[in-house]
Amino acid sequence: MFVASSFARRMRRHVLAAVLAIATSMADGASAQTTEDPVYRAAFEEMLRKPADPPTLLRYAELAVKAGNLEGAISALERLLLIDPDLPHVRLELGVLYYRLGSYEAARGYLESARDTGRGQPAVAEPAERYLAEIHARTRRFSLGGELLGGVRYSSNANSGPVGTIQSFGSSVVPSPNISRQSDWGVVAAAALQGRYDLGRQDNGAFEADLSLYGARQFSVASANVALVDLFAGPRFSPFEGFASSVSLKPFFTGRYVAVHDLTAYWAWGAGVEASIPVAPGSTVDLTGFGRRREYVSNADAPTNNNSTGNEGVVAAAYRLEVTKQVTVTLAGNFTRYVAVVPSENYWEYGLSAALNVRFADPIWASSRLWRLVLSADVAWANYDRPDPAVDPARVRSQNDYNFGLVLAVPVNDQFSIVAQGAYTRRDASIANYAYDAFTAMTGVSWRF
Repeated sequence: MFVASSFARRMRRHVLAAVLAIATSMADGASAQTTEDPVYRAAFEEMLRKPADPPTLLRYAELAVKAGNLEGAISALERLLLIDPDLPHVRLELGVLYYRLGSYEAARGYLESARDTGRGQPAVAEPAERYLAEIHARTRRFSLGGELLGGVRYSSNANSGPVGTIQSFGSSVVPSPNISRQSDWGVVAAAALQGRYDLGRQDNGAFEADLSLYGARQFSVASANVALVDLFAGPRFSPFEGFASSVSLKPFFTGRYVAVHDLTAYWAWGAGVEASIPVAPGSTVDLTGFGRRREYVSNADAPTNNNSTGNEGVVAAAYRLEVTKQVTVTLAGNFTRYVAVVPSENYWEYGLSAALNVRFADPIWASSRLWRLVLSADVAWANYDRPDPAVDPARVRSQNDYNFGLVLAVPVNDQFSIVAQGAYTRRDASIANYAYDAFTAMTGVSWRF
């Protein structure tokens, strides 16, 4: 009996070492062999000759993972469990392999048994718990995530609106600023929420909704108080097969509400479609096109605001490249055509933007959490169709907008961060009424969930 138990312990130590080698092969992500490789073929033939020999099964499983034959590795490890069921490390690796294949129910079974039988082994129980949590997140039908932000902001020109905080397709979210320049402090609150409901379809169909909320209250310049609600919602699915199977489409509905000085400025609604196209590992192109109706509302501050009511068409493209796991670059461009009920409000607009997102090691407290720095710049050119007789009947309005932003996020824990933001915007216009510049600075706290 002593000899038998000693042999079992030696075999389990050998299994543990081999399973660690398999795990390393999966983590490396590189295929040292292919299924046509002579070493792999020899291991396969050896397994056929010795189907009940644990070292042979483990050797084949390791080479099968390197060759990308996950099903073959699973078959060998499951045969090993028939020989000795008391191998939590093997159960863990089977769970990971099934997870990589997208067979989440099979993965869950092996990971739960690995966690339960390997309670006293952190190297088994802890990764099993992590994978189980990831499976739960991937398989639940409805998920909700997002970020909430609150802070205090200073602006050298409060009438310029929420510079550096709101980004949207097309022209400015809020109307042109008042010609009076007033600096002011204020409080801001923003939320970006993403909801997803899995439709349970073969084409990975899901209903997605993105809701953005923004509010700013000024301490002195109440006319610059702003509120915004923005919604994009629709089903996303992957309708293609073969080489285009990773392309996803999302027809969507869009709605918007904007208030300035606690008065409704305009409502907007429309529809469009988005295509997300992975072009290489770590890089994606997103193409978007939509049409929208803007219904401006005249009020005490803007008695002729309804003259701006009209229809807009927008096309946009964005290229996102993950240079490394810590550095991401985004380049984007958009084109807008707006046709209003009053011809002097018709315009064409072109825009380009770039953003650099860098995550880096904590330079002060040497914690394990990464800081985040985002640098952004964008420019937009707009040209109107006709002069506005009420402003300058002899001159057609044109304008160029330049925006530069910097955001630093310092994590406090896994959910909360201290955020500092600085932004500068400048508008050069052919008519002086519409020209302005502003510098804003904000500090606050964000909660990501």
